[in-house]
Amino acid sequence: NKHLASLRSELHNTHLDICKSYHPKFPELEELITDPFQYRAAIGIIQNEEDVTNVNEELNDVLSSNQIITISVAGSTTNGRMLTQEELNQVNDACLYLDELQSVQNELTSFVESRMEQWSPSVCALVGPALAAQLLASTGGLAELARVPSCNLQLLGKNRSTSSSRGGMATQSRTQHAGFLIDCDLVQSCPNYLKMRAVKAVAGKLALAVRCDHINVESGRQRTADVGRKFKEELRIKFGKWEEPDKAQVVKALPKPDLTTKKRRGGKRIRRLKERFEETELMKQANKRAFSVEAGEYGDDAMGITLGMLDTKEGGAMRNTTEKRKMRQANTKASRKRAAQMSAGVADG
Repeated sequence: NKHLASLRSELHNTHLDICKSYHPKFPELEELITDPFQYRAAIGIIQNEEDVTNVNEELNDVLSSNQIITISVAGSTTNGRMLTQEELNQVNDACLYLDELQSVQNELTSFVESRMEQWSPSVCALVGPALAAQLLASTGGLAELARVPSCNLQLLGKNRSTSSSRGGMATQSRTQHAGFLIDCDLVQSCPNYLKMRAVKAVAGKLALAVRCDHINVESGRQRTADVGRKFKEELRIKFGKWEEPDKAQVVKALPKPDLTTKKRRGGKRIRRLKERFEETELMKQANKRAFSVEAGEYGDDAMGITLGMLDTKEGGAMRNTTEKRKMRQANTKASRKRAAQMSAGVADG
């Protein structure tokens, strides 16, 4: 893993040297093609060619059609110059060195993949040995990978966004905000609208599986793939539930109506309440309506808002004294206490 990390750093430095050496010829190319190996293949074909369209057929083997069109347009308007023979030899030597680094990296990666099931069985059971080797190589080892939180695990291996990639001319069709985990079998089995959600779920379980393997290594316990298999089965069941259609809403029948007459609670309390809010004689007269009485066509009369029998000769007996029933006093503890306080106040006065 340490060798893979140093190789990755050396590959990056070599790519920068190639970009610096080829910049005088085609300065826009390093922005259009961000992948170092595709960039190396492209300049190996273009070399010192003035018209890029002359090598479009050779570029079809290493680049997509959109990239070739973009490079052709940029090559026709570039401000670059022809390289000297010495500069061109320097570029070719750097490309050969990059090829050697790539072959060494492939050998080390294949070796790590063959040993991954022994080093980290749970991670291999969850995402596969090839993807586990890429994750370990990108972080530098199992201990370093165990320190990475799940929110950053899903971004390991994410391509750098450029102006060309945002314009649809990316060198790789990788989803934004997703790295190596987008190639996981569990994620690829989901439909496109669920893939980013699945990447987050896989990253959460992967963080736990990596820490289980790391703890087993540190404590000297036997390394098993039980945790990885358990997590993979849980994720498979969860993803299956995500794809299930929503359940139809069940229309419940109305309850059987209760046609029996319910008993209304009565007693002294209800009678006292009715006496307190009893309708007055004035309101009774106002609510009555006289028949065969002319009413206005406009205003409140037309809307039915009148004084009722109070506005007629037959009604309006407001001054007649009516016998008012006296409300019986409640014989409760609070009423007796209130009456005692009132009688004591009168005696003191």
